[in-house]
Amino acid sequence: MHPVSSEQHTFYTHDATACEECDLLIPATALAVGQDSCCPRCGHTLSRHLAHPERQPIAYGIAALIMFVLANSFTFMSFSTKGVGQEMSFIQCISTLVDQGYLFLGALLSLTLIGLPLVYIGSIMLVLWRVDKELHSHALRSLGRLLCRIKPWLMVDVFLVGVLISLVKLMSMADIKMGLSFWAFVGYTLMLIKMMASLDRMWLWQRLFGPTPAREVTSDASAMACGLVGCHVCGALSDAHEHLCSRCGSHLHSRKPGGLNRTWALLLTASILYIPANLYPIMDTVFLGDDSPSTILGGVVLLWAMGSYPIAAVIFFASVVVPLVKIMALFWLCYMVQRNHIDSPLGKLKLYRMTEFVGRWSMIDVFVVAILAGLIRLDNLMTIYPGPAAVAFAGVVLITMIAAMTFDPRLIWDLQQGERERE
Repeated sequence: MHPVSSEQHTFYTHDATACEECDLLIPATALAVGQDSCCPRCGHTLSRHLAHPERQPIAYGIAALIMFVLANSFTFMSFSTKGVGQEMSFIQCISTLVDQGYLFLGALLSLTLIGLPLVYIGSIMLVLWRVDKELHSHALRSLGRLLCRIKPWLMVDVFLVGVLISLVKLMSMADIKMGLSFWAFVGYTLMLIKMMASLDRMWLWQRLFGPTPAREVTSDASAMACGLVGCHVCGALSDAHEHLCSRCGSHLHSRKPGGLNRTWALLLTASILYIPANLYPIMDTVFLGDDSPSTILGGVVLLWAMGSYPIAAVIFFASVVVPLVKIMALFWLCYMVQRNHIDSPLGKLKLYRMTEFVGRWSMIDVFVVAILAGLIRLDNLMTIYPGPAAVAFAGVVLITMIAAMTFDPRLIWDLQQGERERE
């Protein structure tokens, strides 16, 4: 559709855009291979010119698909104690949850570990493979929007850390062996991470549909103050009265719809779920007929007593501290914006970035429970079941992630902009 010359491979000029985190207008910028374009006000990375931007994602995608097939073709982990053993395939982590009636957890693992990653890989490969061939523009736009929206929900790296933590928990109980599928899953995770890192969002949209019309922008003003709006999907600038982006077809909003009310409601829901997530058992171990339920804090105490101090610290931090701190941090940010506190906007933005980054890692404990429930099923000797807190805790993680997405960090900078205009 838009053939690229060798000079364009060496230099790439991204369109004028607005920073999605502080709304500052950014003029068109020429980048050499290896260079980044960052917002001068908040430091957010806008675009990155990578070497071979078309070939690398396809190569990593093919490698990831091969690793995924291998990860489902052999034994993932094996567990043996007192002459009794059990093998588990990767897919059994999910099927066991479904068989035991935990459909929500089974669907969650299916989407974050299999469905969405495969859709992401397939969409990138299809878009880049057909970039110079005829493919309906509506299909290209739909696939491009899909890529941007599902990326935060890919959790194969979090699951891999959960596997390693499960190993520490099991080593004191039995002999554990890692199968070929485990090493293939490590490769699948690494290739998927490399694939995501090798694709630049703004480059992709410019490559698919060409540059947007040139605009002379003021580099020290916000887009909203200049009657413009930046697309949150492709970065294209449009006039504020337009409702759809002319390049990617996304709905345009100067600020995320719903304001703070949606974020407040989600945080309140997460706070309510946080209570049963910590009071009820997240895992139930049946050993020789003896039922031993364990809460999140109980599991941390057990690991600490076993001498696994680093793992106990990771679980405590990821499953207890992070969700609570994230809820409190988002509550505080919403309160500061609502009360029109304009001090230290960059500090508030860094706090928001931290909460958005660490939120998904709280899913580690849910994945650990899924792995143990799928592996330890030794009938009358020992069996592990997910507890009711697993569903509540998964809800806390998902809802706080959505709450962070609904919070608009540009509201922080609007307060400062308003103060300047009054002066």
